[in-house]
Amino acid sequence: MICDRTTRSGKWQVRRWLGLAAIFCAFCISMSFPAFAQNRANVSVDLGRAVNVLTDTSLGVPALTFDGNSFNKAGAPYLRAAGITAARFPGNHGVADLYHWSTKTTTRFAGTEGGYFPPESNFASFAQMAEMLGQAVIVVNYGANSDGTGGGEPVEAAAWVAYANGNASDTHALGKDSTGEDWQTVGYWATIRGQAPLPADDGLNFLRIQHPRPFGFKLWQVGDEVYNNGYYGGDHTGSPDLHGPAPTGPKDWAKLKGNAKLSPAAYAENFKLFAQAMKAVDPSIRIGAAFTVPPDPSLRTRTYWDSTGEHADPSAWAAVVWGLLWNDGVLKGACANLDFVTFDWSLQPLLPPDYKTLDEASLLTGTKSNFSIVIRSMLSDYGTYCPQGHLPMLAFAPAGITSWSKATHPEVKALWVADTYAMLIESGSLNIDWMEMYGDSMLSADRKTFGPVFYGLQMLHTIAHSPGDELLIVDSSSATIGAHAAYRRDGYVGLMLVNKDPKLPATVKVTFKNGNIGSSGRRIDYGSAQYEAKTPAAVSPFSASGDEFTVTVPPYTITDILLPGHK
Repeated sequence: MICDRTTRSGKWQVRRWLGLAAIFCAFCISMSFPAFAQNRANVSVDLGRAVNVLTDTSLGVPALTFDGNSFNKAGAPYLRAAGITAARFPGNHGVADLYHWSTKTTTRFAGTEGGYFPPESNFASFAQMAEMLGQAVIVVNYGANSDGTGGGEPVEAAAWVAYANGNASDTHALGKDSTGEDWQTVGYWATIRGQAPLPADDGLNFLRIQHPRPFGFKLWQVGDEVYNNGYYGGDHTGSPDLHGPAPTGPKDWAKLKGNAKLSPAAYAENFKLFAQAMKAVDPSIRIGAAFTVPPDPSLRTRTYWDSTGEHADPSAWAAVVWGLLWNDGVLKGACANLDFVTFDWSLQPLLPPDYKTLDEASLLTGTKSNFSIVIRSMLSDYGTYCPQGHLPMLAFAPAGITSWSKATHPEVKALWVADTYAMLIESGSLNIDWMEMYGDSMLSADRKTFGPVFYGLQMLHTIAHSPGDELLIVDSSSATIGAHAAYRRDGYVGLMLVNKDPKLPATVKVTFKNGNIGSSGRRIDYGSAQYEAKTPAAVSPFSASGDEFTVTVPPYTITDILLPGHK
């Protein structure tokens, strides 16, 4: 029933993030005031107005093909404890557009390496781990066929959907690919999924996992960062795309600039073939495309742009140009076939003089303004290129902070991820992935230590706990106090307050309207004190008298309040 509920919520999720555009614009105006200028705030929670709903695809992490730990089912309970209910395969960046799921190999051509795959690294192992979490985001190979003579094959992607979601009785023929390989029927792959391994391995035993029931994975993306395929020259490369010539070395990427087979229009046309083949197997899946994070759409009006979108000084504005034109070109050709678009959104506000240290104030108070640019640009593009009423949802893989930047206060990552991911869910984002499953920010490889992002996600998971929990309309009078709330399915109201001031405690007056809250609950804190003591979040009793109370939030701290409530 959860899956049914989250599916029905899709259309109203999109409408909700459209409505937030005005809110973000208003926030941008408030950014002109000095940061950290006040330590008091008024927060209002409307129990009667839900802005969005938590789904089983909302929060995810990548399963990296080179890390066997990513496929260890023992990690699933820890991830779920942080609210993670989806995993992305095969990981983030690069390998997806060379990877062949049915052979667990990558296409190799001059200038590339096959990469390392531990024994556990294959889709069948991933699927069983992802099932324990709840859902999956699967990136199909757009870049290369099996013998390196052309681009990815729609029929190979369709067979992947068949293995994950098909029924053994389905006789739908998938057909042959450009190399002549016959991909059999949907039932062929579903039958293999349900079988026990053969005594003599025919090369497919790793796919025989005695799982006759379809996994029902719903999110599928065609290619990863395809815009980096060389179409915009040597400065924007890294994703293999053998729809055009195969580069033999780094210098060849620049020779691909302007190749029509690598253009956004070509990707759009090929995308439609993938979508048609994959949805013929399972019409219920959602299919997404790789987009660039859009710059401010007001840049379109600059007088120094010529009719082709090129600028007289491409060294200064090249990123703006290709960032705008890729998204426009794909939407123009394929918007009607798009269910969602995926951004790699990595923020890097850095301080001089070395530009290696994180500007924490800018990160914490400027992210919402940054996101408003994405919203405004996508609204503009959808209005121009998409059929009326068709608005592809947003996904982020990942939404993160540059991993190499030095944080003076590492706990700032907990504050940022809790506040930002709550905002993205409120805005209707279909999926939001952190940058790693195992690492300093999340889980240690032995699952004995936890990073600040783990705790930040856990604080968000406390207030919005299960798919179907409703994110509520919340107003905060201060840009330095992040405020989010949810009406949980178990009858609790969760409130999260994020104090973005590193020095001053915040006194927050909270008012609930259009409903009632109980008087006895819990308070949970995670911030500087817990990070420095290397302890988990602190839990204590909390009492409220009526539908209004005041709470003090320590500097650089997330405070959750859980109280019974009804509306």
